[in-house]
Amino acid sequence: MVVSLKPLDRKILRDLWRIRSQAFAISLVIAAGVGMVVMSLGMMRSLDATRDAYYDLYRFADIFAPAKRAPKSVLEEIKAIPGVSVVEGRINAGATLDIPGIAEPITTRIHSIPSGREPRINALVLRSGRWPDPKQPDEVLASEKFAEAARIGLGDNIDALLYGKRQHLRIVGTALSPEYIYAIGPGQIFPDNRRFGVLWMGEEHLAASLDLTDAFNEALVRVDRSADARDVTRKLDRLLARYGGVSAYPRSEQISDRFVTNELAQLKTMTGILPPIFLGVAAFLINTVLSRMIDAEHEVIGLLMAFGYRGQAIMLHYAKIAVALSVPGLLLGLALGSWLGRGLAAMYQNFFVFPFLNYRAGLDIYALASLATVAVVLLGVFQSVRRVQRMTPIEAMRPPLPPNYAGAAARLIGRMRALDEPTRIILRGILRRPIRSALGSLGVAAALGLYITSAGSHDNVARMIEILFDQSNRADVIVTFAEPRDQRAIFALQRAPGVWRVEPMRIVGAKLMGPRQSKSEGLTAATPGDDLNRLVDIDGTITGPPPRGVLISYGLSNELGLSIGDPLEVQVTEGRRGHFTLPVAAIIQSAVGSPAYVDATMIAAKMNEAPLLSGAYLGVDPARIDELYRYLKVTPAIAGVSLRAAARTGLDETIGETMGIVTMFNTGFSALIVFGVIYNNARISLAERSRDLASLRVLGYRRSEVSYILLGELAILTIIGLPFGIAFGYLLSRWLSSSLGGDLFIVPFGLTASTVAQAVLLVLFAATITALFVRRRLDRLNLVAVLKTWD
Repeated sequence: MVVSLKPLDRKILRDLWRIRSQAFAISLVIAAGVGMVVMSLGMMRSLDATRDAYYDLYRFADIFAPAKRAPKSVLEEIKAIPGVSVVEGRINAGATLDIPGIAEPITTRIHSIPSGREPRINALVLRSGRWPDPKQPDEVLASEKFAEAARIGLGDNIDALLYGKRQHLRIVGTALSPEYIYAIGPGQIFPDNRRFGVLWMGEEHLAASLDLTDAFNEALVRVDRSADARDVTRKLDRLLARYGGVSAYPRSEQISDRFVTNELAQLKTMTGILPPIFLGVAAFLINTVLSRMIDAEHEVIGLLMAFGYRGQAIMLHYAKIAVALSVPGLLLGLALGSWLGRGLAAMYQNFFVFPFLNYRAGLDIYALASLATVAVVLLGVFQSVRRVQRMTPIEAMRPPLPPNYAGAAARLIGRMRALDEPTRIILRGILRRPIRSALGSLGVAAALGLYITSAGSHDNVARMIEILFDQSNRADVIVTFAEPRDQRAIFALQRAPGVWRVEPMRIVGAKLMGPRQSKSEGLTAATPGDDLNRLVDIDGTITGPPPRGVLISYGLSNELGLSIGDPLEVQVTEGRRGHFTLPVAAIIQSAVGSPAYVDATMIAAKMNEAPLLSGAYLGVDPARIDELYRYLKVTPAIAGVSLRAAARTGLDETIGETMGIVTMFNTGFSALIVFGVIYNNARISLAERSRDLASLRVLGYRRSEVSYILLGELAILTIIGLPFGIAFGYLLSRWLSSSLGGDLFIVPFGLTASTVAQAVLLVLFAATITALFVRRRLDRLNLVAVLKTWD
């Protein structure tokens, strides 16, 4: 059976074959925009769904209520609080580990697990091995990522220094917990799985080690969906106050959930900014390309009208061409976005330590990307065809009138005797079609700006690392104490091997209350003149603690609803539990966290206590660092050790790698748009000017001169677009970095000249490759075939 095609349908096939190379470039641009949307929206949805499913399946606590020592009988009283569905007590302790093959002391957090059953709240995902035997007090589970990074396996023995007591432990299994999707230890700001781990030990043995038999030091609570969690939290605080309760806090303030929520919020911000811009730029460029293609066929449209084809048939014909050009790129973008989304999901699963993470974009995302692309493309077709249809058939078929060179600009170019004739032809061609020339430069600028924005994300992360580790945190080692210590701890650390400088660290547990809400956040007590841990904002400005009042981060001020001069109500949750008010003396934009800084002497007076230490910042001689490690491993008062070099390396390997892969995806999409835009500009210009160029060849111009005219015009338009693209990329990158600020991170703006230069070189490289293709096409130009259409 032979299928008979209508004449216009046969024309569609001929046109598509004729512009096959342009169709390929168009497909690349569409694929980049669609792929970006599918990858980003799908990843955001997958992360959100995975987190919620993980929390529900493994019963992540809604409220955490620490205490000093509370009898288990109190759990029944907690259960009686209206709104509480499940409650479980557990024991927590900080410890340091001595692992063979690792010189530095390892910080760990040890949690108890009930004997003979799994935890009812914060259940564990057993990844390998078995549960600890209640009859074997030395058996523990280790967090999976820690075990892998520290290279400890099932059956390995490790030594733990637990509140001054050395314990010999044996690993019998590895596990994951919803409490440690993002695992960071004391003094750390980013995950370092090699130097911080989590252990789970049988409740009886851990209780005996800490003198907490028949007691607990933290209550985990899950509340009914209809319950008021804030009311439950207040009642918990009142109930546990007589047992040393340290301000119960909701899941949203738990450190792992805060980081995951912050990452999701930043991903949503990026999804709301970059993908629509990518798709919008791609759609704009495709619209421009199709409009110029249709304008170049206005004689064909006039001929169709003369043969009796109605406007609807002509409109449908070009709509089919537009859809046919869009479909390959659309399908490629959907497939590419899904494939990259799965790769990105695997990376996030490793970074955030989910037991499962399935990438699912959903039919609605595919439909949204498809409809947006096709709608914009059809809009461009409609506008262009309607513009030609307003002409009569004879007007549409008439060749374009010769350009008017009587204007002032044309006369000025004519008087430039230093310019040769081909150069004057280039300049006159640009000026006689100002809108088309402007759109060509604008397309280059948009593509260049997207590339600068995508590649500049890496510069922003590098700037954040520089602020954190070169300007702010300059201590080689940070130690944290199990309990606050007096000033004698400073003198002891000054005598430690290799230590040449010691500065005190004091973090006061407190609940901060403002007009908008209250939040559990430590007050960081600083001393004027500190050099190892300085207060630095994202612009690199160094400041000190105010002598009176409190200095808070921009994120914290937004959460609490505070401005400079407003009173901040402080409820201390340790020691004598003072309650006082401090004026907000200053607000800074901190790169990491939502800190609140006070003067150490002033806060000690407010709390009616001698200055205490939560830890210390150490400057260490690198040649004696191993001696210091051995000293810290046997020092009972130390609960955690953080190393600046290790933290920086860990940041490069985690945040840097994560951002690097995402940036690579975005940059790849941008590069596709750059090549697609420049190539399409060149091919359409060749189609529009083929008659003029062929005429010049007949008049005696050499091939090199004809190539110079076309490629010179493209070069000028590309160069004109460069400064606008740089400006667009700079502004977009700066806006994106300011929009990504959360309560845990504010990404500083750090776009470098090298990134801009790299982007410009990419555009020039794309232009050069395109020039080679166009020159080859020009050399093969059939003069007779081109000129025979002149009537």
